[in-house]
Amino acid sequence: MKIQHYFLLILFCCTVSFPARAQEIVNDPICFTVRNTAPHKVYGNFVTDYYTAEDGTQARHRSNFRLDEAGAKDPEKGYPLDVAEFCSYGPFFPDRKLELVIRTLIPVFSCKTSIEKGEIVIKSERLPDDSGNKIWAECLD
Repeated sequence: MKIQHYFLLILFCCTVSFPARAQEIVNDPICFTVRNTAPHKVYGNFVTDYYTAEDGTQARHRSNFRLDEAGAKDPEKGYPLDVAEFCSYGPFFPDRKLELVIRTLIPVFSCKTSIEKGEIVIKSERLPDDSGNKIWAECLD
């Protein structure tokens, strides 16, 4: 009988310690800008928090991007190709954050960044041994 009481106590503590997280979804989209300052193209995506789809499965929204090297402009129209605007309704991670993933063939950088505190800037620097680039973003808290 004591074992059952301990089991129930542990189960109760786990339930209280990890409450369900409310997923914030907004009525009006929150828009933000991402800029590439690297001297090469950058590929990546923005990912929302998980939500429960109508069929009961866990899913996430994902938006892919490709930004040309810093300063690149469309040859015909002249608009910048190193900057993009995104908008999201969520569901967001806490503090209205989205996950940013920068990738080549595989992910090379990721963070959760606020989308309400300014422009997200992607940077790069050549490695000292000239074997490639270190790529990162200035993620916002």
